Amino acid sequence: MSARVLKFAVIATMLVTIFLLFQYPLRRIDSDSEINFNEGWNAYRQAFARDGMPLYGSPPDLSTGATNYPPVSFHLVGLLSFHGDIVRTARWISLLSLLATAIFIGLILSELGADSVIAVFATLLYILGITVFLPDRLGMDDPQLLAEAMTTAGLYLYLRAKDSALLLSASALAFCAAIFTKQNLIAFPAAVAIDLLIRSRRRFAIWCGAVVGFSAAFLALTFAHDGRYFFQHLLVHRAYSWDAGLGSITHLYLLTFQGVMLVALVWTLCRFRAQPLVALAFLLSNALAFVLVGGDGVDLNIYFNGFAAAIIVCGLAVAEVDRIHFGSEPQPGPSPVVSGHAVAAALMMTLFLCVAIRVPERLREAHLRQQYMSDDDAGFRAAVDLMKATPGPALCESLLACYRAGKPYTFDTYTAIEEIKSHHTDEDASVPLLRSRHFAVIQLDAQPGEAMNQPPTIYRQRSRFTSEFVDTLLENYRLVLRTSHMLIFVPK
Repeated sequence: MSARVLKFAVIATMLVTIFLLFQYPLRRIDSDSEINFNEGWNAYRQAFARDGMPLYGSPPDLSTGATNYPPVSFHLVGLLSFHGDIVRTARWISLLSLLATAIFIGLILSELGADSVIAVFATLLYILGITVFLPDRLGMDDPQLLAEAMTTAGLYLYLRAKDSALLLSASALAFCAAIFTKQNLIAFPAAVAIDLLIRSRRRFAIWCGAVVGFSAAFLALTFAHDGRYFFQHLLVHRAYSWDAGLGSITHLYLLTFQGVMLVALVWTLCRFRAQPLVALAFLLSNALAFVLVGGDGVDLNIYFNGFAAAIIVCGLAVAEVDRIHFGSEPQPGPSPVVSGHAVAAALMMTLFLCVAIRVPERLREAHLRQQYMSDDDAGFRAAVDLMKATPGPALCESLLACYRAGKPYTFDTYTAIEEIKSHHTDEDASVPLLRSRHFAVIQLDAQPGEAMNQPPTIYRQRSRFTSEFVDTLLENYRLVLRTSHMLIFVPK
């Protein structure tokens, strides 16, 4: 098999694999049930933004916590929903952002000299990697992938800028928009700043001036429209665990992408001086993710930026291998037994297989979830209908259930337990409210086995609630509805 045929065979196989992996996430976009706890939290903020309610109008409190994301995604989703369903709009934006990021990765590699086949390969490898690593983030209401598309666009515009002050300013705008969507995405602009300092002080001054100007504009709009407590919300303290962080890095991220990370690391060590921008983007984005991942509530999407940089590096490595022994002048001595084209094709196949090794597992999971999706949606709607029919405030472990039921956002279960983990308080702020039966209805997520008739002591095993909360709940509330994923309580 020739190298060219092998390359196209790899790309064709990747397309088929991605097509199969996308079937369940595409059907899930119209699902009523939540994909992740964050969906309800985001839905409330997006609704606030659409309705003109300030996101940072008052300091963080013990009941509703902090809006610890910047405002751009909330306003964008609210605007694009056209007073329709916010959650479905945000899910489509997230899915399209994943594709946009992948396309920008391909464009970046083309700008750096890779041929179109290798650029397409890198585009598909990014999509496949995210889909295999964290399938729940595919088409989920969350701003991370939208911000990833913006910051990758900023890197592409910088490479395209050459001597264009306009494109350089557009790059600064894209980076600022990304940071005001998700504040952790500082690695790519930091790499660009260092690269500009090395290459041209004049262009550095133009770019920095644009960054300062756009940041000031975003900040002024945020303070004017969303309130003056922006920084208090953004800088709210989180509990931190080094053990959890190290476990996440070694057992999840590096284990899933060990082939990609090995190639990227070797290339970075060997070619740092030749391509400092890409090498810095890879090192800074992954180092930042490794530091932040130990924070309580930080999900695996923290690695997305580092993975995008690793894919760009791997694409460059394949492109450079592909050019071995193919200069404009004939090489002295006998022709090589193995050409650079063949090695590049083999490297493409190896990188694909390293990522695709988990595809059968993901397809099995998707098949099982799809079988139960209609039942899960029916159970979710039943719980929401009951909550709608029960007047008064609600406490929901699934914030999307409270949002769908039209309940005001008055209590965030994550906040109460986070305050205890952070050692800000030893008291569970929700317990007095339960004793006074303040909530007219309480929803908890069912754990495995709880949909069956089990002793009530099983309810104490909760990650988002203290044992005191559970004991007080069972003393003052009774269970009125069980579904496959939800438990609904009302006062006794």
